[in-house]
Amino acid sequence: MKATHPDAQWFGDARFGVFIHWGPYALREIEASWPLMPHSKQHISADEYERLAEEFTPDKYDPKQWAKAIKESGAKYAVLTAKHHDGFCLFDTKTTDYNSVQRGPKRDLVGPYVEAIREVGLKVGLYFTTIDWYDPDFATIPISPHIQSPKQNVYDPNRWWEFHKRFVEQLRELLTNYGQIDLVWFDVPGFGADRWRSHEVKQMMRNLQPHIIINDRLPDAGDYATPEQFVPTVPPQGWWETCMTMNNQWAYHSDPAGYKSEVALLETLLEVAVKEGNLLLNVGPRPDGSWPEEAIVRLKRIGEWLAHSGESIYGTRSVPEHHPTSYYGPTTRKDNTLYLHVRDIPRFPIEVRDISGIVTNVRLLRNGKALPYEVQEVHGYWGGLNGTHTVNRIKIQLDAAECDEWNTVVAIDFENSPEWPRNLHK
Repeated sequence: MKATHPDAQWFGDARFGVFIHWGPYALREIEASWPLMPHSKQHISADEYERLAEEFTPDKYDPKQWAKAIKESGAKYAVLTAKHHDGFCLFDTKTTDYNSVQRGPKRDLVGPYVEAIREVGLKVGLYFTTIDWYDPDFATIPISPHIQSPKQNVYDPNRWWEFHKRFVEQLRELLTNYGQIDLVWFDVPGFGADRWRSHEVKQMMRNLQPHIIINDRLPDAGDYATPEQFVPTVPPQGWWETCMTMNNQWAYHSDPAGYKSEVALLETLLEVAVKEGNLLLNVGPRPDGSWPEEAIVRLKRIGEWLAHSGESIYGTRSVPEHHPTSYYGPTTRKDNTLYLHVRDIPRFPIEVRDISGIVTNVRLLRNGKALPYEVQEVHGYWGGLNGTHTVNRIKIQLDAAECDEWNTVVAIDFENSPEWPRNLHK
C-alpha cells in the first residue's frame, strides 16, 4: 500500500528522478559490489576490493554542482547510494569502520549531498541495500548462491541477528543525522519479510520520519514497485518507478560508446509518463566525484525539453485504458487538458476521435501559440444503451515549421474534463 502521508504524495506526480551510484568501485570502472561475486566477469577478490576504500579520495566532489545539474535536468528527486552491497558506507556510522569517514575520503559524503539537494528544492532519496557482504555476521544464514557473502559462511542464527541490529542502527543513523529524508531505496532482499522484520523496520522509519517513502525491495513493506532496466508493457498497479542506466552499468565507466542516445532516454521518459510511472535515471560519477560529460549532456538535453513541455509529463495521468486509440500516439492528460505527443512531422491534420467535451483552446505547448483546429460532431451508437450519442472529432493543423526536433506537444484545453465513451460503434 502506498504511503498516505500528505507530504509523501509528491512521488505520484514526480515522473523523473536521478539515481547516483558512487563508491570506491569507481576507481576500477567496475560495477558496484557485484565483482565480489565469483560468477562476475569483473571478479576481484574481497581483499583487493576492500583496499579500494583507502584509495578512494574524491577531491573533486562538489555536491552543489551535482544538485545544480539535477535541478537543471528537470528531475524532482535524487537517490544516492549511501551503502551498496559491498557494505561501504558513504556516511558517518558507529556500526563499522568500513566507511568514508575512517577510510580514504576521511569525511562524510552523504551530509553534503543531502544539504545540496535540499537547497535547490528537490526531494532527498538515499539508496540503502539490505545485504552487506563486508559484515561477517551477514554470512551466517544461507541465502541464494548469486548473492551469498564472499566471507566465510558459518550457520549461526544468533550472529545474523547481530547483523540485523547493525542494519537497523545504520538506518536509524541515516534518518536522524541528516534532517528530512524523503525516500529510502532498498535493494536485493534475498529473504522474506519475516527474516528482515520488515514491518518493524518500516514502523521504526515512519516513527522517525512519518512522511518517508519506501520502495518494494524491503519485502512486503514497500510503497511502490521498481522494475529495473525496462519499462513494463503493462504497468504495475499504484505507484511505480523504472530505474535505468544511461550506459551499460550503474557504476562509472569511461567508455562513451556505451551511452544510450539522448532521444532514446527522452523516449523512455515519455513511455514511463504515459503509463503513470517515474523514471529514475542513473549517473555513475568518476572516482574523484566529477560527472562524466556524456551524462551531463544527456541530463541537460532532457532538462531543456522539460523546461518548455514538462507540463505534459509532471503530474499527468493516462488516457483511460478502454479507449487508447483516440489519438494514434502517446497521450497524457491533466485536469481539463489533453496532451498529444507528436514525434514525427505530420503529413495530415492531427485527429483526436470519439471524445466528449467542449474545446476551449488548442495550443503548441512549447510556446503557447494557438493552433488552428476544427471540431466535428459524430453521432454513434453504444451497444447496450438506447439511442445515439454525440462525440467530437478534433482536427488540428500542425505545420512542419512548428515541430520540435524530437517531440512536439499539442495541448487541447477543454471546458471540463474530457470523456471517452466505451464501445463506440459507427
